[in-house]
Amino acid sequence: MKRLLILPIALMISVMLQAQNTGVSTEKLTPFYTTEQAPHLENILPDPPALDSPRFADDWAKYLWGKSIRDTERGEQAVEDASIGAAYFLKRFSPAVGRELTPEKYPELHNLLYRAHMTEMQAGYSAKRHFARVRPYQQFKEPTSVPRAERADDYTSYPSGHTHASWLAGLIMTAVDPDHTEEIMKVAYELGQSRVIVGFHYQSDIEAGRYAGSITFARLYSEPEFREMLDRARDEYRRNAEASEVLPAAAQ
Repeated sequence: MKRLLILPIALMISVMLQAQNTGVSTEKLTPFYTTEQAPHLENILPDPPALDSPRFADDWAKYLWGKSIRDTERGEQAVEDASIGAAYFLKRFSPAVGRELTPEKYPELHNLLYRAHMTEMQAGYSAKRHFARVRPYQQFKEPTSVPRAERADDYTSYPSGHTHASWLAGLIMTAVDPDHTEEIMKVAYELGQSRVIVGFHYQSDIEAGRYAGSITFARLYSEPEFREMLDRARDEYRRNAEASEVLPAAAQ
């Protein structure tokens, strides 16, 4: 249980270190609301499937599917998707919107995603502590595609934090660039499925993570400060569209 309590702090530090590598200052950035104000997802989400339930049979089938494609190009992408944070989201969504998104060119958007990610972690780990679900690699005693991240006592499979964060990021990106809604949310969907492929989450963890991302987005939108940052990110996005170098869209 001690490990569960220190995980949010460890992830906060990880997010801060990633931001430092971008050259964009995040020193004064904080979550949009306090932990006490965050939705208690454990009061919203259903319990994870029992091992003898039909829902777990689907989890098992999806786990086998993920394992079967680890040695493919999609499996390699899944390993890359183990990265998380505002800078990675900008990079990952760039082909979807047909332009190069970097923290230096889009500091308002980067900082919006950064603060949203900080806020998301507060609600996510309340539920993770409550459900304390064993991860697939622990349950099946099999290695993952990202062994550096494996922990013997990390019982935080449900809901998926990576999926929570990436689905939330997709919704924010869609609010900034609604013309590319389909392309953006397809990437957000793939980011969640990557966690099944590498063996870190069950499919039901991913689905709960998507619910969590939608809940967090709705809660964030009630905050005036979030809406103000969103408006600034939209303005920045429109300004850059007039003079930015455009990348070929992935769908073209």
